[in-house]
Order: sequence, then C-alpha cells, then structure tokens
Amino acid sequence: MQRIIVATDGSSGANRAVDTAATLAKTSGADLVILTIGGNITGAELRELAGASGDLSKTLQEAANKVLGQARKRALRIGVRTVKLQTGWGDPAETIIDTVRRGKADMLVVGRRGRGRLSGLLLGSVSQKLATLAPCVVVIVP
Repeated sequence: MQRIIVATDGSSGANRAVDTAATLAKTSGADLVILTIGGNITGAELRELAGASGDLSKTLQEAANKVLGQARKRALRIGVRTVKLQTGWGDPAETIIDTVRRGKADMLVVGRRGRGRLSGLLLGSVSQKLATLAPCVVVIVP
C-alpha cells in the first residue's frame, strides 16, 4: 500500500477516521493524504461567515486550514512519516472520489457520519456514496 486518503470535516467521527488512517499508514509505510472539503456549507453558515469577514473565500480557506492543521497534528502524534494536506471544493462525495482517482489512492478512510444526523438525512450519506463509487478500498470508521 502506497497512498491512503482520509477525508475529514473536523467532527469527532472524522477524527476517529484520521486516527485509523494514520495508524494504517504508519503500519504499512504508506503516505497519508488528509483531505477536507470546503464547499459544502449551508446558507445560514455562509451568511454568518460573510457577516464576520469581508472576504468570504479567505474565511472559508482559513476554516479548512484549521481542520487540516488539527488532523495533521493527530497523524503526526501517531507517527506517520509523510502527511500531505489538501482542500477540495464542491460536492463532498464527488470531490473525494475525484481526489482518490487523481491521487491513485490505495485506500480511502472516512467517518460514518459527519456534521450531523439531519444533514445526513437531507443530503444522503457521503460515506454510503463513497463505499459505492470509490475505485479503491473504503474503510468506514464508526
């Protein structure tokens, strides 16, 4: 195994996925790519962010960088040798699948649920879509 991608949104389930992916990467000697998707945000969240800052794109990138930075710290504490950080934009499932394909990942690790039950019910489960569509092994962490 050469490359593992883990997708995170900073939630507790995603943190467990980062820990699992980091352990697998350390054990197998694989490179770890930590991915967060910045484009899946509600209208209410956009209005709040726009009110707090004049530059919405900068604010969104800063939020993504914060999620990635915390995930990187988790992975490095576990002892991963190589960690790459990446931000994607757009539909989470489509963006993750595209990243897996372009990155030629051997494995994708995701949490079972992200931000909440209601958004999962309304939008469908990203992890379910990934398990169905990903061109590699998918590990879904509860």
